[in-house]
Amino acid sequence: MTQSHSHAAAAAARKRTGKTGGDTCAAHGSDEKTNACAHGSAQQPRSSSRSRLAISGPAGPVTMAIVISFLTSSILSGSMMHVGPQYLEPLYGNVLPQLGFLRGVAFSAVFGGVLGLSYWRRILGSASAASVDTRTGRALAAAFNTAALLTSLAPMRASLVLRYSGRLGPHWGPTLTHCVLAYPVFAAVGFATAVAAARLSHVQGAPSRQAVTFAAYVAAAVVAAWVATLRAPWQHACHGMLTAAVYMALSGLFIELLVGLHERAASVAAQAPGVRPAAAAAAAASAISVRPAVLRFAPMAATLIFVLTSLLGDARCTTHGAVNTSAKYHVLMREESVTGWVTVADEHERKLRLLRSGHSIIGGHWNSTRESIFGVFYYADAVRLVRGAPQANERALQIGLGIGVSARSLHEQGVRVDVVELDPAVYRAAVQFFALPTGLNAVHLRDARAFVDEAPAATYDYVVHDVFTGGSVPPALFSREAVAQLRRILRPRGVLAMNYVGVPSDTRVLAHVAATLRTAFKHVRLFGEFATTDDAGAPLGRAEQMDSVTNMMFFA
Repeated sequence: MTQSHSHAAAAAARKRTGKTGGDTCAAHGSDEKTNACAHGSAQQPRSSSRSRLAISGPAGPVTMAIVISFLTSSILSGSMMHVGPQYLEPLYGNVLPQLGFLRGVAFSAVFGGVLGLSYWRRILGSASAASVDTRTGRALAAAFNTAALLTSLAPMRASLVLRYSGRLGPHWGPTLTHCVLAYPVFAAVGFATAVAAARLSHVQGAPSRQAVTFAAYVAAAVVAAWVATLRAPWQHACHGMLTAAVYMALSGLFIELLVGLHERAASVAAQAPGVRPAAAAAAAASAISVRPAVLRFAPMAATLIFVLTSLLGDARCTTHGAVNTSAKYHVLMREESVTGWVTVADEHERKLRLLRSGHSIIGGHWNSTRESIFGVFYYADAVRLVRGAPQANERALQIGLGIGVSARSLHEQGVRVDVVELDPAVYRAAVQFFALPTGLNAVHLRDARAFVDEAPAATYDYVVHDVFTGGSVPPALFSREAVAQLRRILRPRGVLAMNYVGVPSDTRVLAHVAATLRTAFKHVRLFGEFATTDDAGAPLGRAEQMDSVTNMMFFA
Protein backbone atom coordinates (compact mmCIF):
# COMPACT_ATOMS: atom_id res chain seq x y z
CA MET A 1 0.00 0.00 0.00
CA THR A 2 2.81 2.38 0.92
CA GLN A 3 4.74 1.78 -2.29
CA SER A 4 1.60 2.12 -4.40
CA HIS A 5 0.73 5.35 -2.62
CA SER A 6 4.22 6.74 -3.26
CA HIS A 7 3.98 6.04 -7.03
CA ALA A 8 0.59 7.67 -7.18
CA ALA A 9 1.88 10.75 -5.37
CA ALA A 10 4.82 11.05 -7.75
CA ALA A 11 2.54 10.75 -10.78
CA ALA A 12 0.28 13.44 -9.40
CA ALA A 13 3.24 15.71 -8.78
CA ARG A 14 4.44 15.22 -12.35
CA LYS A 15 0.98 16.00 -13.68
CA ARG A 16 0.72 19.19 -11.60
CA THR A 17 4.15 20.55 -12.56
CA GLY A 18 4.07 19.41 -16.21
CA LYS A 19 7.56 17.91 -15.89
CA THR A 20 8.65 14.88 -17.87
CA GLY A 21 10.21 11.79 -16.55
CA GLY A 22 13.63 13.10 -17.57
CA ASP A 23 13.23 16.09 -15.23
CA THR A 24 12.61 13.84 -12.24
CA CYS A 25 15.03 11.12 -13.17
CA ALA A 26 17.14 11.90 -10.09
CA ALA A 27 14.25 10.89 -7.87
CA HIS A 28 14.52 7.30 -9.06
CA GLY A 29 18.07 6.89 -7.89
CA SER A 30 19.46 5.90 -11.26
CA ASP A 31 23.01 7.16 -11.86
CA GLU A 32 22.59 6.98 -15.64
CA LYS A 33 19.40 8.98 -15.50
CA THR A 34 20.98 11.41 -13.07
CA ASN A 35 23.85 12.06 -15.54
CA ALA A 36 21.37 12.53 -18.36
CA CYS A 37 19.42 14.96 -16.26
CA ALA A 38 22.58 16.89 -15.41
CA HIS A 39 23.49 17.05 -19.13
CA GLY A 40 20.09 18.43 -19.98
CA SER A 41 20.41 21.03 -17.24
CA ALA A 42 23.78 22.14 -18.59
CA GLN A 43 22.20 22.89 -21.97
CA GLN A 44 19.74 25.39 -20.54
CA PRO A 45 22.13 28.36 -19.99
CA ARG A 46 23.35 28.12 -23.63
CA SER A 47 19.79 28.19 -24.95
CA SER A 48 18.86 31.02 -22.61
CA SER A 49 21.94 33.07 -23.61
CA ARG A 50 21.22 32.60 -27.30
CA SER A 51 17.61 33.63 -26.70
CA ARG A 52 18.66 36.82 -24.89
CA LEU A 53 20.99 37.77 -27.75
CA ALA A 54 18.31 37.05 -30.30
CA ILE A 55 15.96 39.60 -28.73
CA SER A 56 18.48 42.36 -27.91
CA GLY A 57 19.77 45.04 -30.24
CA PRO A 58 23.38 45.24 -31.43
CA ALA A 59 26.03 46.72 -29.17
CA GLY A 60 27.02 50.36 -29.63
CA PRO A 61 30.21 49.76 -31.68
CA VAL A 62 28.41 47.29 -33.92
CA THR A 63 25.58 49.76 -34.44
CA MET A 64 28.18 52.29 -35.62
CA ALA A 65 29.61 49.64 -37.93
CA ILE A 66 26.17 49.10 -39.46
CA VAL A 67 25.79 52.87 -39.99
CA ILE A 68 29.18 52.98 -41.76
CA SER A 69 28.13 50.01 -43.85
CA PHE A 70 24.91 51.77 -44.89
CA LEU A 71 26.67 55.00 -45.89
CA THR A 72 29.49 53.21 -47.67
CA SER A 73 27.11 51.01 -49.64
CA SER A 74 25.06 54.01 -50.78
CA ILE A 75 28.01 56.15 -51.87
CA LEU A 76 29.79 53.28 -53.59
CA SER A 77 26.67 52.25 -55.49
CA GLY A 78 26.15 55.80 -56.76
CA SER A 79 29.75 56.10 -57.88
CA MET A 80 30.08 52.68 -59.53
CA MET A 81 26.81 53.08 -61.47
CA HIS A 82 28.60 55.81 -63.43
CA VAL A 83 32.23 54.72 -63.32
CA GLY A 84 31.61 51.11 -64.41
CA PRO A 85 30.22 51.88 -67.90
CA GLN A 86 32.43 54.95 -68.22
CA TYR A 87 35.58 52.86 -67.90
CA LEU A 88 34.58 50.77 -70.92
CA GLU A 89 33.46 53.72 -73.06
CA PRO A 90 36.67 54.26 -75.10
CA LEU A 91 36.44 50.72 -76.49
CA TYR A 92 32.72 49.96 -76.56
CA GLY A 93 31.13 53.43 -76.75
CA ASN A 94 28.45 54.70 -74.39
CA VAL A 95 25.68 52.32 -75.54
CA LEU A 96 27.03 48.78 -75.28
CA PRO A 97 28.40 49.10 -71.71
CA GLN A 98 24.93 50.19 -70.59
CA LEU A 99 23.08 47.27 -72.20
CA GLY A 100 22.12 44.88 -69.42
CA PHE A 101 24.25 46.76 -66.88
CA LEU A 102 21.36 47.50 -64.54
CA ARG A 103 20.25 43.86 -64.66
CA GLY A 104 23.81 42.77 -63.91
CA VAL A 105 23.96 45.16 -60.96
CA ALA A 106 20.66 43.84 -59.59
CA PHE A 107 21.73 40.21 -60.01
CA SER A 108 25.09 40.88 -58.31
CA ALA A 109 23.44 42.64 -55.37
CA VAL A 110 20.85 39.86 -54.95
CA PHE A 111 23.55 37.20 -55.21
CA GLY A 112 25.58 38.99 -52.54
CA GLY A 113 22.45 39.30 -50.40
CA VAL A 114 21.80 35.57 -50.61
CA LEU A 115 25.37 34.89 -49.51
CA GLY A 116 24.91 37.38 -46.67
CA LEU A 117 21.78 35.66 -45.40
CA SER A 118 23.51 32.27 -45.62
CA TYR A 119 26.39 33.60 -43.59
CA TRP A 120 23.95 35.10 -41.06
CA ARG A 121 22.39 31.69 -40.50
CA ARG A 122 25.89 30.38 -39.96
CA ILE A 123 26.44 33.09 -37.35
CA LEU A 124 23.26 32.08 -35.51
CA GLY A 125 24.35 28.46 -35.63
CA SER A 126 27.78 29.21 -34.13
CA ALA A 127 28.88 27.50 -30.96
CA SER A 128 28.77 30.74 -28.96
CA ALA A 129 25.66 32.84 -29.46
CA ALA A 130 27.26 35.65 -27.47
CA SER A 131 29.66 36.26 -30.38
CA VAL A 132 26.92 37.35 -32.81
CA ASP A 133 27.88 41.05 -32.69
CA THR A 134 31.55 40.32 -33.14
CA ARG A 135 30.94 37.99 -36.07
CA THR A 136 28.53 40.49 -37.65
CA GLY A 137 31.11 43.26 -37.53
CA ARG A 138 33.79 41.04 -38.96
CA ALA A 139 31.50 39.97 -41.79
CA LEU A 140 30.86 43.61 -42.74
CA ALA A 141 34.58 44.41 -42.61
CA ALA A 142 35.45 41.34 -44.69
CA ALA A 143 32.91 42.32 -47.36
CA PHE A 144 34.37 45.80 -47.84
CA ASN A 145 37.99 44.66 -47.55
CA THR A 146 37.48 41.99 -50.21
CA ALA A 147 35.73 44.43 -52.54
CA ALA A 148 38.48 47.00 -51.95
CA LEU A 149 41.21 44.57 -52.94
CA LEU A 150 39.33 43.42 -56.04
CA THR A 151 38.58 47.00 -57.12
CA SER A 152 42.14 48.19 -56.57
CA LEU A 153 43.24 45.42 -58.93
CA ALA A 154 40.41 46.12 -61.41
CA PRO A 155 42.50 48.10 -63.96
CA MET A 156 45.01 45.24 -64.18
CA ARG A 157 42.30 42.57 -64.47
CA ALA A 158 40.30 44.63 -66.96
CA SER A 159 43.36 45.02 -69.19
CA LEU A 160 43.56 41.24 -69.49
CA VAL A 161 39.89 40.99 -70.46
CA LEU A 162 40.05 43.92 -72.89
CA ARG A 163 42.81 42.17 -74.85
CA TYR A 164 40.22 39.65 -75.97
CA SER A 165 37.50 42.20 -76.77
CA GLY A 166 37.65 41.30 -80.46
CA ARG A 167 36.95 37.65 -79.72
CA LEU A 168 34.33 38.33 -77.08
CA GLY A 169 32.31 40.62 -79.30
CA PRO A 170 30.21 43.72 -78.58
CA HIS A 171 27.83 42.01 -76.14
CA TRP A 172 29.87 39.50 -74.14
CA GLY A 173 32.88 41.82 -74.04
CA PRO A 174 31.28 44.55 -71.89
CA THR A 175 29.44 41.98 -69.76
CA LEU A 176 32.55 39.99 -68.86
CA THR A 177 34.57 43.16 -68.29
CA HIS A 178 31.91 44.38 -65.85
CA CYS A 179 32.31 41.07 -64.02
CA VAL A 180 35.84 42.07 -63.02
CA LEU A 181 35.14 45.77 -62.55
CA ALA A 182 31.77 46.78 -61.12
CA TYR A 183 29.82 43.64 -60.28
CA PRO A 184 32.06 42.48 -57.38
CA VAL A 185 31.43 45.82 -55.66
CA PHE A 186 27.66 45.41 -55.91
CA ALA A 187 27.93 41.82 -54.67
CA ALA A 188 29.82 43.10 -51.60
CA VAL A 189 27.18 45.79 -51.10
CA GLY A 190 24.43 43.17 -51.25
CA PHE A 191 26.28 40.94 -48.78
CA ALA A 192 26.84 43.77 -46.30
CA THR A 193 23.25 45.01 -46.63
CA ALA A 194 21.81 41.56 -45.95
CA VAL A 195 24.01 40.95 -42.89
CA ALA A 196 23.29 44.41 -41.44
CA ALA A 197 19.55 44.09 -42.05
CA ALA A 198 19.48 40.63 -40.50
CA ARG A 199 21.28 41.83 -37.37
CA LEU A 200 19.03 44.87 -36.91
CA SER A 201 15.87 42.82 -37.41
CA HIS A 202 16.95 40.02 -35.07
CA VAL A 203 15.44 41.66 -31.97
CA GLN A 204 12.54 41.00 -29.66
CA GLY A 205 9.19 40.88 -31.43
CA ALA A 206 6.99 38.80 -33.64
CA PRO A 207 8.44 37.30 -36.83
CA SER A 208 6.27 39.66 -38.87
CA ARG A 209 7.85 42.64 -37.11
CA GLN A 210 11.32 41.28 -37.80
CA ALA A 211 10.45 40.85 -41.47
CA VAL A 212 9.20 44.44 -41.65
CA THR A 213 12.42 45.72 -40.06
CA PHE A 214 14.52 43.70 -42.50
CA ALA A 215 12.53 44.93 -45.51
CA ALA A 216 12.62 48.54 -44.30
CA TYR A 217 16.42 48.52 -44.01
CA VAL A 218 16.85 46.97 -47.46
CA ALA A 219 14.39 49.45 -48.98
CA ALA A 220 16.18 52.37 -47.34
CA ALA A 221 19.51 51.09 -48.70
CA VAL A 222 18.10 50.83 -52.23
CA VAL A 223 16.60 54.34 -52.09
CA ALA A 224 19.84 55.80 -50.70
CA ALA A 225 21.84 54.12 -53.48
CA TRP A 226 19.45 55.47 -56.11
CA VAL A 227 19.68 59.02 -54.70
CA ALA A 228 23.47 58.75 -54.61
CA THR A 229 23.42 57.64 -58.26
CA LEU A 230 21.39 60.69 -59.27
CA ARG A 231 23.58 63.08 -57.28
CA ALA A 232 26.99 61.57 -58.00
CA PRO A 233 29.37 64.10 -59.59
CA TRP A 234 31.35 63.33 -62.73
CA GLN A 235 34.80 61.89 -62.11
CA HIS A 236 37.59 60.30 -64.09
CA ALA A 237 36.82 56.63 -64.65
CA CYS A 238 39.99 55.07 -63.28
CA HIS A 239 40.32 57.63 -60.50
CA GLY A 240 36.73 56.96 -59.49
CA MET A 241 37.39 53.22 -59.47
CA LEU A 242 40.50 53.55 -57.32
CA THR A 243 38.89 56.13 -55.02
CA ALA A 244 36.09 53.64 -54.42
CA ALA A 245 38.71 51.01 -53.52
CA VAL A 246 40.35 53.28 -50.95
CA TYR A 247 36.97 54.28 -49.52
CA MET A 248 35.95 50.63 -49.11
CA ALA A 249 39.27 49.81 -47.45
CA LEU A 250 38.83 52.72 -45.02
CA SER A 251 35.31 51.57 -44.19
CA GLY A 252 36.57 48.04 -43.60
CA LEU A 253 39.33 49.37 -41.35
CA PHE A 254 36.96 51.52 -39.28
CA ILE A 255 34.58 48.60 -38.85
CA GLU A 256 37.48 46.37 -37.79
CA LEU A 257 38.50 48.98 -35.20
CA LEU A 258 34.93 49.20 -33.91
CA VAL A 259 34.82 45.41 -33.61
CA GLY A 260 38.10 45.56 -31.71
CA LEU A 261 36.60 48.14 -29.36
CA HIS A 262 33.64 45.85 -28.78
CA GLU A 263 35.96 42.89 -28.12
CA ARG A 264 38.04 44.83 -25.60
CA ALA A 265 34.92 46.04 -23.80
CA ALA A 266 33.66 42.46 -23.61
CA SER A 267 37.02 41.25 -22.35
CA VAL A 268 37.11 43.91 -19.62
CA ALA A 269 33.55 43.03 -18.62
CA ALA A 270 34.50 39.38 -18.30
CA GLN A 271 37.37 40.21 -15.92
CA ALA A 272 35.50 42.71 -13.77
CA PRO A 273 35.20 41.72 -10.07
CA GLY A 274 31.84 40.60 -8.85
CA VAL A 275 30.65 39.47 -12.28
CA ARG A 276 28.57 36.33 -12.20
CA PRO A 277 30.21 33.32 -13.88
CA ALA A 278 27.47 33.03 -16.51
CA ALA A 279 27.75 36.72 -17.46
CA ALA A 280 31.55 36.51 -17.53
CA ALA A 281 31.41 33.47 -19.82
CA ALA A 282 29.05 35.30 -22.19
CA ALA A 283 31.26 38.41 -22.25
CA ALA A 284 34.35 36.35 -22.86
CA ALA A 285 32.63 34.51 -25.68
CA SER A 286 31.95 37.81 -27.48
CA ALA A 287 35.68 38.59 -27.43
CA ILE A 288 36.61 35.61 -29.58
CA SER A 289 40.17 35.46 -30.82
CA VAL A 290 41.04 39.17 -30.60
CA ARG A 291 43.01 39.98 -33.77
CA PRO A 292 46.44 41.61 -33.76
CA ALA A 293 46.48 45.22 -34.98
CA VAL A 294 48.64 44.31 -37.98
CA LEU A 295 45.89 42.09 -39.36
CA ARG A 296 43.37 44.91 -39.11
CA PHE A 297 45.56 47.27 -41.17
CA ALA A 298 46.74 44.68 -43.72
CA PRO A 299 43.83 45.07 -46.22
CA MET A 300 44.21 48.85 -46.17
CA ALA A 301 47.94 48.64 -46.81
CA ALA A 302 47.52 46.14 -49.64
CA THR A 303 44.80 48.29 -51.25
CA LEU A 304 47.03 51.38 -51.19
CA ILE A 305 49.87 49.46 -52.80
CA PHE A 306 47.66 48.19 -55.62
CA VAL A 307 46.12 51.65 -56.13
CA LEU A 308 49.53 53.29 -56.46
CA THR A 309 50.63 50.57 -58.86
CA SER A 310 47.62 51.24 -61.09
CA LEU A 311 48.04 55.01 -60.95
CA LEU A 312 51.69 54.81 -61.97
CA GLY A 313 51.53 51.94 -64.43
CA ASP A 314 48.15 52.02 -66.20
CA ALA A 315 47.63 54.48 -69.08
CA ARG A 316 43.88 54.60 -68.42
CA CYS A 317 44.56 56.03 -64.98
CA THR A 318 46.15 59.24 -66.28
CA THR A 319 43.78 62.13 -66.98
CA HIS A 320 46.09 63.36 -69.76
CA GLY A 321 47.46 60.59 -71.95
CA ALA A 322 51.01 60.86 -73.14
CA VAL A 323 51.60 62.17 -76.66
CA ASN A 324 52.99 59.27 -78.65
CA THR A 325 53.62 58.01 -82.16
CA SER A 326 52.80 54.64 -83.67
CA ALA A 327 53.08 53.19 -87.15
CA LYS A 328 49.56 54.44 -87.98
CA TYR A 329 48.86 57.44 -85.73
CA HIS A 330 50.59 60.33 -84.09
CA VAL A 331 48.60 61.29 -80.98
CA LEU A 332 48.65 65.04 -80.37
CA MET A 333 46.25 65.22 -77.44
CA ARG A 334 44.50 62.76 -75.16
CA GLU A 335 42.37 63.88 -72.25
CA GLU A 336 39.57 62.27 -70.28
CA SER A 337 36.58 64.58 -70.02
CA VAL A 338 32.83 64.56 -69.49
CA THR A 339 32.02 62.85 -72.82
CA GLY A 340 34.84 60.31 -72.63
CA TRP A 341 38.44 60.34 -73.80
CA VAL A 342 38.96 63.27 -76.17
CA THR A 343 41.77 62.45 -78.60
CA VAL A 344 43.38 64.35 -81.46
CA ALA A 345 45.55 62.23 -83.76
CA ASP A 346 47.17 62.48 -87.18
CA GLU A 347 46.73 59.44 -89.40
CA HIS A 348 49.87 58.90 -91.49
CA GLU A 349 48.49 56.85 -94.35
CA ARG A 350 45.58 59.08 -95.37
CA LYS A 351 47.25 62.31 -94.17
CA LEU A 352 44.33 63.54 -92.11
CA ARG A 353 43.71 64.72 -88.55
CA LEU A 354 40.91 63.24 -86.44
CA LEU A 355 39.03 64.42 -83.37
CA ARG A 356 37.63 61.54 -81.38
CA SER A 357 35.36 61.78 -78.37
CA GLY A 358 35.08 58.44 -76.65
CA HIS A 359 34.06 55.87 -79.23
CA SER A 360 33.08 58.33 -81.98
CA ILE A 361 34.99 60.35 -84.56
CA ILE A 362 33.25 63.72 -84.25
CA GLY A 363 35.32 65.56 -86.84
CA GLY A 364 38.48 65.69 -88.90
CA HIS A 365 40.20 67.51 -91.72
CA TRP A 366 42.65 66.79 -94.52
CA ASN A 367 46.06 68.07 -93.47
CA SER A 368 46.81 69.44 -96.94
CA THR A 369 43.66 71.57 -97.41
CA ARG A 370 42.23 71.87 -93.84
CA GLU A 371 38.85 70.89 -95.29
CA SER A 372 36.48 68.62 -93.41
CA ILE A 373 36.67 64.91 -94.14
CA PHE A 374 32.86 64.81 -93.69
CA GLY A 375 31.15 66.72 -96.45
CA VAL A 376 27.80 66.73 -94.64
CA PHE A 377 29.07 69.44 -92.29
CA TYR A 378 29.11 71.84 -95.22
CA TYR A 379 25.44 71.07 -95.81
CA ALA A 380 24.67 73.29 -92.83
CA ASP A 381 25.75 76.31 -94.90
CA ALA A 382 22.56 75.77 -96.89
CA VAL A 383 20.54 77.25 -94.04
CA ARG A 384 21.35 80.66 -95.51
CA LEU A 385 19.93 79.61 -98.88
CA VAL A 386 16.67 78.08 -97.68
CA ARG A 387 14.93 81.37 -96.97
CA GLY A 388 16.40 83.39 -99.83
CA ALA A 389 18.80 86.31 -99.70
CA PRO A 390 20.85 86.65 -96.51
CA GLN A 391 19.81 89.37 -94.10
CA ALA A 392 21.86 91.81 -92.03
CA ASN A 393 22.80 91.03 -88.42
CA GLU A 394 22.04 87.35 -88.70
CA ARG A 395 22.61 85.14 -85.66
CA ALA A 396 23.21 81.40 -85.52
CA LEU A 397 23.35 78.86 -82.72
CA GLN A 398 25.67 75.86 -83.04
CA ILE A 399 24.64 73.02 -80.67
CA GLY A 400 27.52 70.55 -80.46
CA LEU A 401 30.82 71.84 -81.78
CA GLY A 402 32.90 68.98 -83.19
CA ILE A 403 35.88 70.60 -84.91
CA GLY A 404 33.75 73.67 -85.66
CA VAL A 405 33.27 73.38 -89.44
CA SER A 406 29.81 74.96 -89.50
CA ALA A 407 30.61 77.54 -86.83
CA ARG A 408 33.76 78.65 -88.63
CA SER A 409 32.01 78.78 -92.03
CA LEU A 410 29.09 80.88 -90.77
CA HIS A 411 31.45 83.13 -88.82
CA GLU A 412 33.49 83.80 -91.97
CA GLN A 413 30.24 84.77 -93.78
CA GLY A 414 29.53 87.49 -91.22
CA VAL A 415 26.99 85.59 -89.12
CA ARG A 416 27.18 86.12 -85.36
CA VAL A 417 27.65 82.58 -84.01
CA ASP A 418 26.92 81.31 -80.51
CA VAL A 419 28.29 77.87 -79.64
CA VAL A 420 26.94 75.53 -76.95
CA GLU A 421 29.28 72.62 -76.20
CA LEU A 422 29.07 70.28 -73.22
CA ASP A 423 32.72 69.17 -73.21
CA PRO A 424 35.42 71.80 -72.52
CA ALA A 425 38.09 69.46 -73.88
CA VAL A 426 36.35 69.35 -77.28
CA TYR A 427 36.36 73.15 -77.45
CA ARG A 428 40.04 73.35 -76.54
CA ALA A 429 40.90 70.74 -79.16
CA ALA A 430 38.93 72.60 -81.85
CA VAL A 431 40.75 75.85 -81.09
CA GLN A 432 44.24 74.37 -80.73
CA PHE A 433 44.28 71.77 -83.51
CA PHE A 434 41.50 72.69 -85.97
CA ALA A 435 41.77 76.49 -86.21
CA LEU A 436 38.40 77.32 -84.69
CA PRO A 437 38.19 81.15 -84.52
CA THR A 438 38.34 82.61 -81.04
CA GLY A 439 36.30 85.65 -82.09
CA LEU A 440 32.91 83.93 -82.14
CA ASN A 441 30.01 85.86 -80.68
CA ALA A 442 29.78 83.59 -77.59
CA VAL A 443 30.84 80.14 -76.40
CA HIS A 444 28.78 78.40 -73.71
CA LEU A 445 30.34 75.28 -72.15
CA ARG A 446 27.21 73.81 -70.63
CA ASP A 447 24.25 71.49 -71.20
CA ALA A 448 22.53 72.46 -74.46
CA ARG A 449 19.01 71.55 -73.39
CA ALA A 450 19.17 73.86 -70.39
CA PHE A 451 20.62 76.63 -72.56
CA VAL A 452 17.83 76.30 -75.15
CA ASP A 453 15.14 76.27 -72.46
CA GLU A 454 16.53 79.49 -70.98
CA ALA A 455 17.25 81.34 -74.25
CA PRO A 456 14.94 84.24 -75.22
CA ALA A 457 12.33 83.63 -77.90
CA ALA A 458 12.98 84.60 -81.54
CA THR A 459 16.74 85.03 -81.01
CA TYR A 460 18.34 83.11 -83.88
CA ASP A 461 18.00 82.98 -87.63
CA TYR A 462 19.69 79.55 -87.82
CA VAL A 463 20.24 76.63 -85.48
CA VAL A 464 22.79 73.94 -86.39
CA HIS A 465 22.14 70.84 -84.26
CA ASP A 466 24.89 68.17 -84.15
CA VAL A 467 25.13 66.21 -80.91
CA PHE A 468 25.91 62.66 -82.05
CA THR A 469 28.73 61.09 -80.01
CA GLY A 470 29.69 57.79 -78.43
CA GLY A 471 27.38 55.80 -80.67
CA SER A 472 24.18 57.56 -79.59
CA VAL A 473 22.41 60.88 -79.26
CA PRO A 474 21.10 62.51 -76.05
CA PRO A 475 17.32 61.89 -75.99
CA ALA A 476 16.68 65.22 -74.27
CA LEU A 477 17.75 67.04 -77.45
CA PHE A 478 15.60 64.92 -79.80
CA SER A 479 12.32 65.01 -77.90
CA ARG A 480 9.16 66.83 -78.96
CA GLU A 481 9.69 69.29 -76.12
CA ALA A 482 13.23 70.05 -77.32
CA VAL A 483 12.05 70.57 -80.90
CA ALA A 484 9.34 72.93 -79.65
CA GLN A 485 11.95 74.94 -77.77
CA LEU A 486 14.15 75.12 -80.87
CA ARG A 487 11.18 76.46 -82.83
CA ARG A 488 10.58 79.02 -80.07
CA ILE A 489 14.11 80.50 -80.11
CA LEU A 490 14.13 80.72 -83.93
CA ARG A 491 12.83 83.81 -85.65
CA PRO A 492 9.64 83.47 -87.77
CA ARG A 493 11.54 82.48 -90.92
CA GLY A 494 14.35 80.71 -89.08
CA VAL A 495 15.85 77.40 -90.26
CA LEU A 496 17.00 74.34 -88.30
CA ALA A 497 19.72 72.00 -89.62
CA MET A 498 19.95 68.75 -87.61
CA ASN A 499 22.70 66.19 -88.21
CA TYR A 500 21.78 62.55 -87.66
CA VAL A 501 24.08 59.53 -87.92
CA GLY A 502 22.38 56.31 -88.91
CA VAL A 503 21.58 53.80 -91.63
CA PRO A 504 19.56 55.25 -94.57
CA SER A 505 17.68 51.98 -95.05
CA ASP A 506 16.35 52.17 -91.48
CA THR A 507 13.34 54.17 -92.56
CA ARG A 508 11.46 53.50 -89.33
CA VAL A 509 13.93 55.51 -87.22
CA LEU A 510 14.20 58.26 -89.82
CA ALA A 511 10.42 58.50 -89.94
CA HIS A 512 10.31 58.93 -86.15
CA VAL A 513 12.84 61.80 -86.29
CA ALA A 514 10.92 63.46 -89.16
CA ALA A 515 7.60 63.07 -87.33
CA THR A 516 9.09 64.67 -84.22
CA LEU A 517 10.34 67.63 -86.26
CA ARG A 518 6.94 68.06 -87.91
CA THR A 519 5.33 68.63 -84.50
CA ALA A 520 6.91 72.10 -84.56
CA PHE A 521 8.00 72.69 -88.18
CA LYS A 522 5.77 72.66 -91.24
CA HIS A 523 8.43 71.65 -93.77
CA VAL A 524 11.03 68.88 -93.20
CA ARG A 525 13.57 67.58 -95.73
CA LEU A 526 16.39 65.03 -95.41
CA PHE A 527 19.71 64.90 -97.28
CA GLY A 528 22.42 62.25 -96.91
CA GLU A 529 26.13 61.82 -97.53
CA PHE A 530 26.65 58.38 -99.08
CA ALA A 531 29.97 56.58 -99.39
CA THR A 532 30.71 55.44 -102.94
CA THR A 533 33.60 53.10 -102.09
CA ASP A 534 34.52 50.86 -99.19
CA ASP A 535 37.72 51.07 -97.13
CA ALA A 536 39.61 49.11 -99.77
CA GLY A 537 38.48 51.45 -102.56
CA ALA A 538 36.03 49.04 -104.19
CA PRO A 539 32.81 50.66 -105.46
CA LEU A 540 29.64 50.21 -103.42
CA GLY A 541 26.27 49.39 -104.93
CA ARG A 542 23.12 51.26 -104.08
CA ALA A 543 21.96 48.64 -101.59
CA GLU A 544 25.33 48.68 -99.82
CA GLN A 545 25.24 52.47 -99.62
CA MET A 546 21.79 52.37 -98.06
CA ASP A 547 22.93 49.84 -95.44
CA SER A 548 26.07 51.76 -94.41
CA VAL A 549 26.25 54.07 -91.40
CA THR A 550 26.47 57.64 -92.67
CA ASN A 551 25.80 61.29 -91.80
CA MET A 552 22.42 62.72 -92.77
CA MET A 553 21.09 66.26 -92.40
CA PHE A 554 17.48 67.20 -91.66
CA PHE A 555 16.35 70.71 -92.61
CA ALA A 556 13.24 72.19 -91.02
